[in-house]
Amino acid sequence: MEADKRIHQRFCPQGLKAHIIIDPPPPDAEIVIDGCVVDISYSGIKIKLKRPLEQQVDNAELRISIVLPESGVVMRIHGMIKHIQEQQQCGLQYSDQHTEDELDNLMFECIKFVEQPDLA
Repeated sequence: MEADKRIHQRFCPQGLKAHIIIDPPPPDAEIVIDGCVVDISYSGIKIKLKRPLEQQVDNAELRISIVLPESGVVMRIHGMIKHIQEQQQCGLQYSDQHTEDELDNLMFECIKFVEQPDLA
């Protein structure tokens, strides 16, 4: 098994919902879909979609709205789709427009809701 070569550790917040708007290239209309965050890191996020994507949208731009679990603040994330698995999960990379402080705030709240392993 090959070692994970990721720079940023991934965290798995439980029950964090995501509202996604995908902007495929014209002439296709935007796609609006809901999902649940599978994992999140400082470089990207993976989301399990509530329904399969019905069209090919690799490398499309998207916007995600996530309600931060503790503060209730709505965080809007912009990025690009990097991969789609079986039309049910998509991985995205954040765009460069997000500041380090914005990502810190997002990660700080999400890490609190990471599933902790049983220590028993």
